[in-house]
Formats: sequence, C-alpha cells, structure tokens
Amino acid sequence: MSDRPRTLSSWVFPARSVSRPLLLAVTVGTAYTAIVYAVCLLIQPERPAWVGEIGLVDTVVVGVLIGFRTKAAYDRWWEGRIVWGELTNQSRNLCLKVVALIDPDLSDRTELARLIGGFPVALTKHLRGQVGLQDVPGFEAEVETPGHVPASIAGRLIRLVARWRADGRIDGHGHQILDTHTSALMAVCGACERIRNTPLPRSYLTLLRDGLLLGLALSPWQLAVTCGAWAIPIQAILIYFLFGIELTAEEVEQPFGNDPDDLPLERYCETIQKNVAEILGLTPLASDLVHKTS
Repeated sequence: MSDRPRTLSSWVFPARSVSRPLLLAVTVGTAYTAIVYAVCLLIQPERPAWVGEIGLVDTVVVGVLIGFRTKAAYDRWWEGRIVWGELTNQSRNLCLKVVALIDPDLSDRTELARLIGGFPVALTKHLRGQVGLQDVPGFEAEVETPGHVPASIAGRLIRLVARWRADGRIDGHGHQILDTHTSALMAVCGACERIRNTPLPRSYLTLLRDGLLLGLALSPWQLAVTCGAWAIPIQAILIYFLFGIELTAEEVEQPFGNDPDDLPLERYCETIQKNVAEILGLTPLASDLVHKTS
C-alpha cells in the first residue's frame, strides 16, 4: 500500500508488524480448534441448532464492521497521501513563481531551498514525535527553540516573501500570488495533524473485536461436527484473513509512522528537495540539500 519497493516475500506475506501478531492469533485459534475437535471425538455431540444461527448473525455483524473499519482506515491513509502530494505541488509551484517573478540572487535562492526543503523534513519528524529545530538538516546551527518547528520554518518563509515585497522586488499582486503557496504549507500540516490526532471511535473497534472473538469461540464447535478434522485448517484460514484485515487496518489508520505499510515520507521529502534545487538552479548543490529524515 505504499510507494516503497517490494520484495517477493512482501507480495506473499504481510508486513512483519502485522504478521507477528497474526501468527499468534492463528496459532491460538488453531490450537483451540484442535482441542474442540478432540472433545467432539470423545463425546460425539450433536450439532446444536443455536450454533448455526448465532454464527450467521455474528458473520453478518462482523462483515459490516470489517467493511467500515477497512474503508475508514484506508481513507485516512489515502488522505495522507493526497496532502503530501499537495505539499509537493505547492513547493514546486512556489519555486517556479519565485523564479519567474523575482529571479532572486544565489543567497536568496539558497535560503529559499533551505526553508522549503526543510519544511517536509520538520513535518515528518513532527508527526512522529517531538522535534527540535536543530534536528532538521540545514538548521543545526540555529539557536531558537520553537515549540512547533514546521510553523517556525513556514513563518520564516512567509517573512522572506514579505521582505521581497518591502524591498519592492514584487508588487502587491505578486505577493498575493506567492502567499497562496506559502500559506498552503501550514494547511498541509494542519491536515496531517488532524489525521494523526483523530483516531477511529473506540466503540467501533471494541464491537469489531468482540465479534471476531465470539466467532473464534463458536465456529470451531460447528466446524468440528460438520467438517471433522478439516475444521482445523479451515479455522486457521478464517482467522488469517479476518484478523489479518483488522491488524492491517490498525496499522494503516496512522499513515505517518515507520511501519512498512505507512507512507514513505522520507522519499517524499527527497523528491521535494531535489525538485526545489533543480527549479532554483541549484542542481550542483542537490546532494547537499537532500538529507535523511529518520
């Protein structure tokens, strides 16, 4: 689900962060089913009528909840991808218009590249935890300690454009054009924070997990009577897919982390930095502008 390169094993097996708890769930469920099958061999019970009805109701409820859960989680992942695409486009457009309207000197071009290239790195670190301005490549020598680093960098960018306006290098209309793009950076930041800080309602997750556990507890009794020993592999397959969907949804609903299915923010930062350097005519310095963000 991400833009990261895939290996053959990643096409066959879920990411490790999903596969480990999934393996535990399959192991426990299979062992429980084997115990149920052994009990059924000993006492040879008839299939209770209520097991089928309850299983049917549970299947319908779990199906609805899983559908909602999967869509909600993927929507959050995809919205994160959209806003980072918007950040890339706004960064490119800002540089293109600065070059066309102002044609800044090398000093201003270098400062502009530092600010625009540093913003996505600061945003990445901000979304993953606490970050200091000095943690952003290119800002190591700064003495300021702002509480919101992306806002601080965006503010510097806005002040840079305002200085060009005060110096008469652009008129009011040109300033308004550039301000549209500088303001968009914090709009992207706000959208990312909204995704990160708005988890799915806990009640939906609790009901879904209760339904999965109820199905895990009841279905082996029905399968053991109707399918015999085949109940064990059948139950293992059911658990693999049902719990796998839930665990995958849990991972992708927070798309800004370091898990394999999260968005490759480092790659997006590198793309922005390279594009900015090229547009501003700093291509020979591109290697100095591209930094690791982790």
